[in-house]
Amino acid sequence: MLSTTKSINLNGTSSVEVNGVKTPVVYFNAQIKGDGTYNVNYSVQNDELYKANKDAVKADRDEFEALVEQMTE
Repeated sequence: MLSTTKSINLNGTSSVEVNGVKTPVVYFNAQIKGDGTYNVNYSVQNDELYKANKDAVKADRDEFEALVEQMTE
């Protein structure tokens, strides 16, 4: 018997400009399941830039999580 589930994956990147180059600091990932539940994960790619830009990364994370929540409404 076949069982299926539907989910949506959402990805985002928090970046900062370093010497004129857009540099990824944190990657965000969310899996939104068909029943409206979701998981959000993030991965720090550059610890030095993360520590130096925590406020900007937090703002990006908040924006990402708000988008995920909108998608579950």
